[in-house]
Amino acid sequence: NPAEAAQALARRVVTRLQEAGHAAYFAGGCVRDTLMGRPPKDFDVATAAEPPAVLALFPRSQQVGVAFGVVLVREKRAQVEVATFRADGTYSDGRHPDAVRFTTAEEDARRRDFTCNGLFFDPLAKVLHDYVGGRADIEAKVLRAIGSARERFGEDHLRMLRAVRFAARLEFAIAPETWEAMAQLQGNIGGISRERIGEEVRMMLEHPARAAAARLLAELPTMFEGVFGFSAGTERLFATLANLPTGTRRHVALAALLRDVGADAAPMVPVLRRRLMLSNEESEALAWLAAKRPLVEAWEDLSKAATKRLMAHREWQGLEALYRAEPDRGEEMLAFAERVASLREEGVAPPPHVTGQVLIGMGAHPGPTFKGWLDALYDRQLEGEFADAVAALAAARRLMGDPRS
Repeated sequence: NPAEAAQALARRVVTRLQEAGHAAYFAGGCVRDTLMGRPPKDFDVATAAEPPAVLALFPRSQQVGVAFGVVLVREKRAQVEVATFRADGTYSDGRHPDAVRFTTAEEDARRRDFTCNGLFFDPLAKVLHDYVGGRADIEAKVLRAIGSARERFGEDHLRMLRAVRFAARLEFAIAPETWEAMAQLQGNIGGISRERIGEEVRMMLEHPARAAAARLLAELPTMFEGVFGFSAGTERLFATLANLPTGTRRHVALAALLRDVGADAAPMVPVLRRRLMLSNEESEALAWLAAKRPLVEAWEDLSKAATKRLMAHREWQGLEALYRAEPDRGEEMLAFAERVASLREEGVAPPPHVTGQVLIGMGAHPGPTFKGWLDALYDRQLEGEFADAVAALAAARRLMGDPRS
C-alpha cells in the first residue's frame, strides 16, 4: 500500500531527526485528514533541521526546493517531503516569496494558507501542535485563511482556487471573511501562470466533489471566467458533474462545462487549451467529445453503423458517461442502455471484410472515390447487410462497376 509505505517512511524520518536533536513533525494535509478520519494519501514532514542537516542524515535524499528548504527523502517506492520551518518575506509576483528565513514551528504554521492545513503532529509523542485554531475549524467544518485572508490571497492568488477545491473536497463552509476576500480579489486570478491554474483545475475536476467545486466557482463569476474563458454554471451542469463516475478525466468534465456554453462549443476548445495548458491528446479528445455529443444525444436517429463507429472510438467511454450523467433522462436512458448493450454484443469494430489492399487487388486506385467505397462497404458491414466476406466482395465489385458482379 503506497500510503502505508509513505506513512512508515515519514515516521522513520521524524524518529531519526528527533534522535539527532531536531524538532520534527508530520505537517499539513496528512494531519488534517487523520483528524477527519480520512486516510492520507501522502505524508509531509516539517522540521527545525536545516537542509544540510537533513541531507547528512539521509544521504540518498535530494534537495528539490533549494530556496525553500525542501528535501525529498526516498526509500524504495515511498517518498516524503521534508521542509525546514520557514517564514516567508514579501510576495512581489503573487506566487513566490522574495525571500525566506528558517524559523520556528509556530511561525511556519502562520505563513501557511488555511487553518486546517497549518497543523503539526508529533507521531512519537502523540502531540498535536495547533498554533492557528485548525482543529476547531476542522471540527466546525470551516475553511478559514490563516491570519488576514487578503494577505494570504495577495501572497499567492492561486490560494483562491485552492480554497474552492478544499472547501468542496472537505465539505467545509468557507468562513465569511475568507469568502469576502475571495470575492474582492477574484480578478487577480489572471495573474497566475496557466500551468498552475490547469493543474489546480485538473485536481478539482477529477475529484468526485467536482460538482460542489463548480458550484462554488460559479458564485465567483469573474474568477470562473478568468479560469475558463466563458461564463457558465447551471443546475443542469452541476447535476451532470455530480453524476459523472469516479475516475472521470479532466477533459470529460470540461466537455460537461462546454455543454453549458450552447450548441457551438467547438470554438471554446482552443480557448480551454490555452487557458488550462491542455496536452495535444486532451485537446483532441475534448474536441471530439464536443463534436460528437450532439450526435449521441440524438442517438435514436443514428444509424447502426454511425453508432457503432462512435462506440469504437477510444473516447466513447467518456461520451457515454456524459450522456448517462445528464439528469432527467428516465425511460430514454433505459432504451439507450439496451441499444448500446445490443450493439456491443454484435461487435462494434469487427475487422473489415474489404480492405484497401483487397480493393487494390481488384484493380482500384487510391483516391477520394477509393476511400468512399471503403467507408460505404464498412458501414454496410456494420449494419449487418453482408452475411459473410463473399457477399461483401460481391458488393465491392458492384461499386467498382465490375460486369462480373
